Amino acid sequence: MYLLREMLKHMRIYGLFVKNCLIAQMEYRMNFVISIAQECVFTFAKLLYVILIYQVGVDINGLSPDHVLLFIGTYMIMTGFYVLFFMDNFYQLSQHIQSGLLDVMMTKPVSLQFMVTLRRINFSFPIPNFIVGTSMVVMAWRRLGLESGPQEIGLFLLLIVCGIVLMYALFLLPMLLSFYIIKTQSLIEITDKFWDFNNMPMGIYSRWIQRIGTFLLPIFVITNFPVLAMMDELDTLASIWVFAVPIVMLLVTRKVWRFCLSKYSSASS
Repeated sequence: MYLLREMLKHMRIYGLFVKNCLIAQMEYRMNFVISIAQECVFTFAKLLYVILIYQVGVDINGLSPDHVLLFIGTYMIMTGFYVLFFMDNFYQLSQHIQSGLLDVMMTKPVSLQFMVTLRRINFSFPIPNFIVGTSMVVMAWRRLGLESGPQEIGLFLLLIVCGIVLMYALFLLPMLLSFYIIKTQSLIEITDKFWDFNNMPMGIYSRWIQRIGTFLLPIFVITNFPVLAMMDELDTLASIWVFAVPIVMLLVTRKVWRFCLSKYSSASS
C-alpha cells in the first residue's frame, strides 16, 4: 500500500514537471521555434543516409533499403524519446553537483534520483524526430508487407517502452562519473557517439560487435530489437533478453547511484 501511494505521488509530481516545463518553454516561443529548426537540420542530415541507400539500391547483409528505412525510423523515434525525457537531465547532473543544487534537492520529500534525472522535459527537439521517424516506420512497414494487426503493433510499442527503460539506465550510468570528475563534456561527447551506433542496423557490424552491443553494452537492444521482432528474427534467447536487460540495467544503475551518493558529501566540501 505504501509503494502504491509513493508511485501515485511521484506520478502527480511528474505531471507538474511536465506542466511547468511546457509553460517555461512556451514563454520564450522564439527559442522554441529555433530549437525545432535546429533539430530539423540534424534530422535532414540523418535522411541523407536513407537517400543514399535508396540511390545505391543494394542489399546490406541481406537487408533491403526498406529494411534499413525501418531501422533508421525506429532509431529516430527513440532519439526523440531520449531528448524528450533524459538528455537535459543527464547533461545537467554535473551542474547540480557543482552548484550545490543537489544539496537542495536532497531536502525534498521525493526520490532524489527521480528529481535529478526526470525533472526536465524538452518539448522542442523531439518533434522533428517523432514526425520523420514515425513516417519512415509506417512507410517501410507497408512497403515490406509486415503484419500490422493489434498484436504486432502492441508488441512493437511494448519493445519501444522496454527500450526507453533501457535507454534511461544505460545512458545515466556513465553520467554518474559526474560525482568524481569536474568537466563532463567528454562524457557527453562519448555517450552521443555511442548512441550513433544505432544509426544503422546492427547487421552491418561484425558478429563480435553485435554480441558486445547486445549483451555487454546492450545499445543495440534499444532500437534494433523492436524491428527484429517485427521481422520475426529474434531467437528464444534474444526474446527473453529484450525484456530482462532493462530490469537488469535498471537495478545496476540504481546500485551505482546509491554508491555514488554514499560517497558524496556536499558541494562545499
